[in-house]
Formats: sequence, structure tokens, C-alpha cells
Amino acid sequence: MPPKRPPEEALAASSNKKTKTNNNGSPASKQQQPKKGKQPNGPSNKPGKGGQPFDNRAANRERTREIRSIAVQKSDAALKEGELNVQSFLNARGFELNALDESMRRTRTNKTSRAFQRVPITLRRRAGAHNPKRVPKRLQNRAKREMEQDNTPTVNSRTRKSSSTRSRLRAETAKRLGVLAKRKRLRKLEKAGLGKETITVRTTRPKIRRNALNQLPVTATRYRKRQLAKTWLPTHLWHTKRARMTDPKEPLWRFAIPLTPTAKCYRPTHCMQWEKGAMAWDMSYMSTVSLSGPMNSVRNVLKALGLTHENLWNERGARWRKGAMHWTCTLSRKKQGATHVIGPATVIWNPEAKTDDVESPKDFRRIFLRLHPSAFLETFDELLRLVKKQNPRAYIEDLRHEIGSIEITGPDSTEVLLGILKPYFSKVESKEPHAAKFEKLAGCRDPASLPPGSLLGFSIVDPRLRYPPQKIPPARPDIDILGDFHRDPLVNPFQLFDRDARFKASQLPSQKSLNRRKGRGAPGARLEPTADDPPIPVILLASRHPTDSQAPGTWTLTLPWKCVLPVWYSLMHYPLSSGGNPRFGGLDEIRQLSFERGLPWFPGDMPGTEAGNAWEMNQRLSRQKRWERKPKGKRVNYETVDLGVGRKGEIGVGWNCDYEFLLKPKNMDQHSGEQGDVIMASDGTQATSDPEVMEKGKNAESNDPLERLIYLPKVAFNVHLSPKSEPLAPTSVITVHIRFLNRGTPSTCARIYRLPDEPKASVSILAEVSMTDPPYPPKADDGKLPPDLRAQWLAQKPGKQKKPHAKETLDLETRTRMLARELIGPQPAAGTLDGHHHPLCPDTADLVGFVTAGGFNLRDGRGAAIGTLSARAAADELRRYGAGNRDHPAARLCVVRNAGESVGRLARWELV
Repeated sequence: MPPKRPPEEALAASSNKKTKTNNNGSPASKQQQPKKGKQPNGPSNKPGKGGQPFDNRAANRERTREIRSIAVQKSDAALKEGELNVQSFLNARGFELNALDESMRRTRTNKTSRAFQRVPITLRRRAGAHNPKRVPKRLQNRAKREMEQDNTPTVNSRTRKSSSTRSRLRAETAKRLGVLAKRKRLRKLEKAGLGKETITVRTTRPKIRRNALNQLPVTATRYRKRQLAKTWLPTHLWHTKRARMTDPKEPLWRFAIPLTPTAKCYRPTHCMQWEKGAMAWDMSYMSTVSLSGPMNSVRNVLKALGLTHENLWNERGARWRKGAMHWTCTLSRKKQGATHVIGPATVIWNPEAKTDDVESPKDFRRIFLRLHPSAFLETFDELLRLVKKQNPRAYIEDLRHEIGSIEITGPDSTEVLLGILKPYFSKVESKEPHAAKFEKLAGCRDPASLPPGSLLGFSIVDPRLRYPPQKIPPARPDIDILGDFHRDPLVNPFQLFDRDARFKASQLPSQKSLNRRKGRGAPGARLEPTADDPPIPVILLASRHPTDSQAPGTWTLTLPWKCVLPVWYSLMHYPLSSGGNPRFGGLDEIRQLSFERGLPWFPGDMPGTEAGNAWEMNQRLSRQKRWERKPKGKRVNYETVDLGVGRKGEIGVGWNCDYEFLLKPKNMDQHSGEQGDVIMASDGTQATSDPEVMEKGKNAESNDPLERLIYLPKVAFNVHLSPKSEPLAPTSVITVHIRFLNRGTPSTCARIYRLPDEPKASVSILAEVSMTDPPYPPKADDGKLPPDLRAQWLAQKPGKQKKPHAKETLDLETRTRMLARELIGPQPAAGTLDGHHHPLCPDTADLVGFVTAGGFNLRDGRGAAIGTLSARAAADELRRYGAGNRDHPAARLCVVRNAGESVGRLARWELV
């Protein structure tokens, strides 16, 4: 019997033989080769263990087993005559520990994992185990070698034949039709006497209508049917492979928008916001409207939209009107004699092309209004109504699909922009003033450190000419950069406002032509811009948190629609100095960052606007469908929610932020109640939770149940706090930021209560009560809350706070008697606390609002929420303690209870 060879020699012998033979010695065909994990039929010239044919996988498995083996030493020597020798025992354990360390070292140094397992988890694909081209280039040779050793079936999409006959026939038919179409084109050219010469066709400039909506952009023919009811973003095909998109039949605001990346990114999003890295979004779905006309007409239109602040139109607002900064405001309109909020918007002025600083009302000016797509139609109709009233007449243009945008935030956002945006200038022309400012930002990491409303407008080079982007060297911060932003040199009009400049920038050369130019040059050489490479006009906007100075800022890059994709590729592949590449986000990540910053997200957190009402109605339907799909045993039964002392059933509809129930007046006629009364069913009656009954009541009042809501911004609400101000509308609401003071995590549709009023009991009566008289025990089902419920909730407040009790006005003897009564008196009755030893939630009369977005805030390390309160109830709460008294222990305190639960949590709200 021949001697056995070790696995290493057997593996080397098997790799030297190129061909496989059958029983008769002839070469084996491709179909006869063994499959993965199976032995070939018949004997083989490769010796193996026990005379069996040798298998490469078995050899690899044996080698791996030997590498991972751990040597051990028997502990018999430590036991001698029934006694334990401690030193021998420790030596044996030390030997085992060293053997374990040596085995771990050998396992690390030897390649015991496959090539597709050596890449980061974000790059892993299931097809990587079968296609060596799906792994990085540095691992492709190793992947091919491993697949050959294991007989792994490889996949080649070009040479793979279709599995079904139908698809194969379709592919062959399409190929034949392509050949016939090519022959037909050549025959037409020959008849025209042109031969094989190419015909250049000048692309027509798209028409932009004035005072009318524009048509959707013309896309490729093969994708046109997919965009009949929606529009794709410029990076749609890139996002569809990496993110979860909106449903094709249910687009969001007539756009196919990425919702969230397929990879887990909740914590990485938080870390990139506050620690290191950068995150980008394709925000091309944001709408842009151009308003042009004489200065006086433009001013009147903006004032009618709510821009009435004096500082905007006096000398302080001169920089804004010159185009040196942008302004973010809240648009509003007059409706039935009241002011209704439309939504937030950013206003950008185009600088004038003149040398003097004298502002004339007849000067022709142009501005951009950048706003959310949910409020676009409402804003466009209001602008159209206002411009027709002006004399001389102004006009508006719909630029939704003319201008795209990218937002990027994070500590390394400025570094990314400096690495991919290179200013465009020729030998004849010098750099633009704003381009020189932009290059000085190398040491400024956070855009929030720049002056408010900072703006830069210049032209850049096609990023594909310098692809792949290279890491910029570190630079020291320029101290004079902040002063340069306040100096306003003579700036030419921004090219992004020019229609011809936007059209020329859209005619970028194809990627195939750029590849030919790179092939003709030296390997790795950068392409220089030529006459065929037009400049790309851009406008950079730097924004910051309105109140929190520690929150990072955000860059907004606006550029032509068709130039978004080339910039996006370079943006995603830029190597950060902190490691890795920038990440991309979706709509959920935008809401997450707004939630962590304590800011409301439009339109979801702004009910009372048309866009906010539409969002709430859409979310109601989705939450109701989600609730109905669950089995009865796993979904919350809102009719049986126990709120204590005999109160059963949820307040309103459980899956709704039921503003109709919250703001429902006692009767439809004019009632003579006090201004501070809460507008709700304060008689203590419980509303039914049957959705059919609720829906009948809503339809009886109005087709749109949320139509009567009026959203009040923070500035407008503060005006109504003065004693001489006009009374608040009964259906007005405000947005607040809520922080939990203790444990707990709020959820959407949670109920918000104010603290109940103090019991009206005199101090003398409390002091004269005998210690032997037992307190009157409240019943558990009489529907009456304990009289000291307010004190119970104030006791939940953390920290050493003084109890708001009448003891402070009593002498020492009386306070001692009351303290003894509390210590040795009977335990609280069953009706004073709920089953979780928490104070009972207040009654329906104390309901003041609902939570629109809630969860655990990773920045604060506790539960937080964005909620909507009744403006009248919030004003009464502030007047109770004084509008400016924030030091009062009960100021702005509230109780938050999740829908379907009985436990409430103490929290504090702040107006945003």
C-alpha cells in the first residue's frame, strides 16, 4: 500500500494536473466534470484517505481542522496520592492558554474564509459567492481560484443562456430587429447621398411657460411608460439598487422618492450627524419657482406672502436684496379674513448687473422660491393670483424640473464639497469672487460656523473629468473667512438664473466620449476642460439650527437638473479623511435628523396647513390598514383600554391624532365662555372609539375634517400672549418639542395632557383633621380622580424640587403633625394609582394635544417627541404661571400617554 501523502502535497499534486480523465483515460467533457461537493464517478489517480479518490474540499477542511486544533495537557500529574499540586495544575492551565493563543494566531494568519467574506458587510452580495466580478478587484483572482478548487458554478451574464424558451425567443427577436433597423438606416443615408457620415442634430431648448405649469421632462422611451403618474429623480436608477423606494402605484408628491437605504443605518445616521462623516440626499424633488418683474411689484408679492418684517425692506435687508445671502421664512396667505400658513420656503435674489448701489423701484429683479413639493400647487396658485394684481405686471415660471439640488450634512460635509467641486475658469477669465471664497473654506468643517444665510454662486467643472475624486490635503482654518462673507464685492448675476447657461450645462458630453479621451492620454492623467465641456452653474446655501448653536449645519447645492447625477457619483465615491465614504439617506433619515435636532418636519409635524392636513389623512389610512391587518389577538383593542377609576376606552380614535375631538366646540352656536376655557368636551363624557360612528360625525360637519385647523407659528403665538392681544381662534394649534423627564418612549398618536388643577381646600381644615380619623377612601369605579393627583405628578419630577403644598405657610408643630400622618397613615386606595404604580392619567378635560413624531432621542439619551397642542390650552397654561416664568416647578409640564396604554409619563414642552 503506498504511503499516505500529507494534505499539502496532495493539494499541490492536484493543482498541477490540468485535465481530468474518465475510466478509459480520455479527457472528461465539461458536462462530466464533478459538481460542487460531489465525488467523480470511478477511480481517480489522485490518492486519498483509505484508498478513496482525493477531494480538494476535504483537503482544505483537513488543513483548517489542523490549524484550529488546540493542544492540551493532562492534569493527572497535578494529582498525587489524592492531593492537588497547585504548581503543576497552574503549569497545565498555562500550557492550554498558550496553545489557545497560538491556535488563534494561526487562524488569523491563514486564509480560512472565502474572498466574498473578506469585504465589509455593506458590500456583501449573495451573488458574490457565484460571480467573482462582484467582489473588489484586489480579491477577484483569489475568488476565481477558490471557485475552481471547490467546483463552484460561476455565472456570466453575457454568455449565459436564458433558462426559459420564451425569454430566449424574445432576446433573439430583439437582436434580429436591431440588425434590420440598422440596415434600414444605412439604406436611407445611401439614398440621400450621405453614405456613412454622421448627422448632428441640435437639441432644442425646452420651453418654459410663463404663469403656467410646465410639462414633465421627456425621458428615455423605454422608461416613459413607468413615469406616467410620477417623475423619477436624476439618481433614480442609482437609488433603486440601494434603497427602499415608494410604491410604484403610490408615489409621494408625484415623485419616486427613496425612503431609506436597504442597509441598517439608524445609528450610523446619528453618528455621522454628530461625530464624523457626511450624509447626502438627492433633494431634486424640492420645487423651485422663479418670480420676475419690477422691484416694486416683486416687493408687493413677497409682502402679500407673509414677508412683512421691517428688517427685510430697510437698510438691514440690503445684503439680502443684493443677493449676498438667502432667507428662510414661512409663507402665508389670506383666506376668509384669516392668515393661513402655507409652509417654509427659501428666498434667493439674483444680484443686479450695475455699478451703483441706488435701489430703484423700476429695476428688473428676479428671485427663486425654493419650497416643499407638498406646498407647491398652493403657493403657485397664490403667486399667480398676486402677480395678476400688480401693475406693472410681474410673472412666474415653474422650474421644478429645471433645477435640482443635493443636501449634505455632517462634520466632513465641507471637505466633501471642496474635494468634488472645482471652480471653472479659463486663462482669459479669472476666478469668480465667490469661487475664491469657496476655496478658503478648507479649514471650516461646519457650515453652521458661517454667518446666517451665507450663499455662494459660481461655476464648476464637470466632476467626471477628475473622477475618481482624490482626498484633499488638510489645511489650517482661515481666520479672515468670516470677515470675507460680510464684505460684499461686486458680484455678477448668478448663472443659475440664466436659462441659456442652464441649457448649455445640461449638454454634457457622454461618458463614452470621456472614456475615449482618457484612453488617449496617459494612465491616471486628469482631463482638462475643453470647449466641449460647458461650465456648470451652482449656488451653495449654508443653513444652521435656528436656536441650537451646537447643532451642525447643512449645505444645499442647487444646480441644473441633468447635472445632478455626475456630481452625485463623485460625491458618493469621495474618500473621507476620517475614513470611508459619504453615506446617502432617504426620507426617513431626514425625519430622524429633524427629530434629534428638536425641529418640526414639514409637512408631517405641521397640521393646520394644507400639506400637513393631507399628510395626516394619508397616515391615518395607512395606520388603520396596518391595525386591521393584524390578528385580533395581536392588535390593540382600543375599546378595552383601562384608564383607571372605571374609565374604559381610548379617547377618540386610537390610530388617529384626533384633532376633531380635541377642538370640537360644545355647540356650533356662539357660546359665552371665557377665553381661557379649553375647547373640547369638558363635561367628562367619554367619546366612542367606533370608527364608523366617528366617521359619520366627521362627514356631517365637513368633507375635510381637518379643514378648520389653523397653524400658528411661534412668532404669531407669542404675540397673542399679551393681555391686549386678540383672542385666539378655537381651532388654532401650535407645534412643540417634548422632552421626557423620566423613563419612557413616546410613539405617534400619543395623547398629551396638562396637569390637573389643584384641589380647592383651605389650610386650616387640613391642620385640624384628627390623626385618628381615617381618610375617606375613594371608590375604584366611581369615575372620580383623587384630589391630590396634581401633587402626585409633581412628585414624579426628578431633582430636589419643593413640593407645591400648603405646608410652607404652616408652623413647625403643624408641619410635624401632617408629616406623621403621611408616614403612619393608611396606604393609598386602589383608585389613586394604576396597576404599574404610576399616577393616574388626567381626565378628558385636560387633553391638550397629540404626538406627531416620537421615539428615543439618541442625542439626549431619553424619550422625546414633536407634538401639536391646542393654542388656547397652551396659552392658558402659560398664563397660569406667567408667560415668562420658566423657573416655576410646574411650568410647561405635561403628561404623555401612548395610544392603547394606560401608563402616562411626565414631560416638559417647549415651543418651536
